[in-house]
Amino acid sequence: MQKDSIENNDPGAGDDEPGNGRKNAGSPANQEAEGAATVPGESMADPATAQIEYIEYLGDVADDFDPPVRPKTAPGPAPEGDPEASVELSEAQSQIETLIREKSVIYDQLLRRQAEFENFRKRFDRERTEIYQRTRAEVLLELLPVLDNFERALVSLETSGDDAEALSQGVTLIHKQFKDAMTKMGLQPVESVGKSFDPNVHEAITVEPSDEHEENTIIEEFQRGYRLGDRLLRPARVKVAGAPER
Repeated sequence: MQKDSIENNDPGAGDDEPGNGRKNAGSPANQEAEGAATVPGESMADPATAQIEYIEYLGDVADDFDPPVRPKTAPGPAPEGDPEASVELSEAQSQIETLIREKSVIYDQLLRRQAEFENFRKRFDRERTEIYQRTRAEVLLELLPVLDNFERALVSLETSGDDAEALSQGVTLIHKQFKDAMTKMGLQPVESVGKSFDPNVHEAITVEPSDEHEENTIIEEFQRGYRLGDRLLRPARVKVAGAPER
């Protein structure tokens, strides 16, 4: 009986048998594990604490061993920044807000200017069309009496027969009336015959040598020129005297 009790109490007995949950306490691997799990000054009473310390110890000793990933902990409070950097950041944000407000104001002004310009363009086109129509109507009103007189002259020729004197008087009156209407609208003839040739208002059709006139003097007018105010509407087509032949 005593022998059986000693065998059962032997620490090395049965440790290497399959299925035994305990490891041999005297083996080198178990001693290394026990040494790694035991940290001076701390107790092994808490298994969770022992496991965390085991991971940290293996990470320090074994350089070629990758320790398990530790559970993430909540980050601590962020360190306070440089006061100067905070001031610069605040100034930058203030500038950005100012630029955004200015951009909004400028964009709104641009839209208003575009709308105003579009309205001005439409109003200008409308006024130009109205001015053109009104001016054309005024010109036609001035020419209508001339047209009426031409119609009366034609009727008079049918009733009076071949009266040359009456026809001449009628044409003369119509010409005068037409000329007065043109003068009233600002039309002025360009003087040509007897004047010196001016390329700005005269167009030389031909040059004729002459002993009676000075050189560059207009001696004949083929088509009369006209001005409207200071603007030349049509140059006078003329014949110019040249140097006499020798």
